[in-house]
Amino acid sequence: MAIFRGNGGSVEGITESDTVVIAISQGGTGATTASGARSNLGLGTAATTNSTAYATAAQGALADSALQSESDPVFSASEAASITSTDTTNWDTAYTDRLKWDGGSTGLNASTGRTSLGLGTAATTASTDYATAAQGSLADSAVQPGDLATVATSGDYDDLTNKPTVPTDLNSLTDVVITTPSTNQVLQYNGTNWVNATGGGGGSGTVTSVDMSVPTGLAVSGNPITSSGTLAVTYASGYSIPTTTKQTEWDTAYTDRLKWDGGSTGLTASTGRISLGATTVGGNLFTLTNPSAITFPRFNADNTVSSLTASDFRTAIGAGTGSGTVTSVGGTGTVNGLTLTGTVTSSGNLALGGTLDLSSPPAIGSTTANTGAFTTLSFNSGYGSVATAYGCRAWVNFNGTGTVAIRASGNVTSITDNGTGNYTVNFTNAMPDSNYALALTSEVQSTFNISTKATSNSQVISRSVAGSNIDVSLLDVTVFR
Repeated sequence: MAIFRGNGGSVEGITESDTVVIAISQGGTGATTASGARSNLGLGTAATTNSTAYATAAQGALADSALQSESDPVFSASEAASITSTDTTNWDTAYTDRLKWDGGSTGLNASTGRTSLGLGTAATTASTDYATAAQGSLADSAVQPGDLATVATSGDYDDLTNKPTVPTDLNSLTDVVITTPSTNQVLQYNGTNWVNATGGGGGSGTVTSVDMSVPTGLAVSGNPITSSGTLAVTYASGYSIPTTTKQTEWDTAYTDRLKWDGGSTGLTASTGRISLGATTVGGNLFTLTNPSAITFPRFNADNTVSSLTASDFRTAIGAGTGSGTVTSVGGTGTVNGLTLTGTVTSSGNLALGGTLDLSSPPAIGSTTANTGAFTTLSFNSGYGSVATAYGCRAWVNFNGTGTVAIRASGNVTSITDNGTGNYTVNFTNAMPDSNYALALTSEVQSTFNISTKATSNSQVISRSVAGSNIDVSLLDVTVFR
């Protein structure tokens, strides 16, 4: 026999999963299984069969009193031969004991059965009548009345500790100073403390009639007051009160308007132009008649303005008609190694030859200027002698990652992205041949290969130290020839 303690309950620390063995002496069976219980109670196999399978006690008694004879047949193979009188007694005992547990009149009923088993009154109650294990844990940690301050259960203000000091009068306040108070005085703040002072009001007179008069543009309501009330002043319909500044601005605007509408007291068009700051010639230009063809203005010495045709304008400025004849133009002189020679009497070209010497160039700010194309450029830039200089034919600074983009360049039209680390630099003006020199630099440690060189472009490849192609964000290419 086992005991089930119910949800959340406990029997001397026994959990729900434990099986408790109750000794036979305590009303139990001393076993945890049905077969063990039958064995401990001394029950035979007949305990698990119906009583109708056996002879009754009366039938047994008849069998005991029946005549016996040596000549009675013996059936050695029959099951009846194995039934002893002890077995019959055990069966009768089992049947009698069964009556004690099925509520029979001669045995135990439910109430006395529980008593016999030693069960308490909790045995007939539901598990929901008891707290759960979780609730028990909460109860263990719950605040008990003894843990609370007295005021928590009494609700009495006097049981509070650290109570604030409640002022009993105005003088108890730190920023209030009352000196000889009198009736109808009020509190006023003097910048430091609240002090008692004599205020308005408090009179006991009676108003008989109070009215108000206001200037044009204002209106009064609530008048007259014969006992108590408030007089309200508002703008009359169509009126407002401007500020002094606004009134001055409006007066000025009205006066100035008269100056532009041609009124007798204002300005006419001509005086209006003068008022705008126009000079005489400026005013005449303003009133110039619209031309019907292309003309050119001429400002005359008397400050008038004339509209001239093209031929009249050329004559006025002393220009020819464009059909004159050259009689003689000569060229002589040498400047920095360049010599101008030749004479043109009708049409032709002057010759500029020699080698430009920049060892002594014109000083900065000099008006001397040299222009034109030269076969060879030579100069001495601190190297001790004049030597031929070779210029950069093309250069470019570009971003080679993502969408290739040129930051700045000279004589470079575009960059073609041929794949990772592979670029073609396209020249605006072609090189004279493919024997030019390329210089490449980058912001990262890498090597460069020149794949192809043509007069119109050059293909370059950027590789990492490991030898794989890489895109670089800063790549400079310069071309010399």
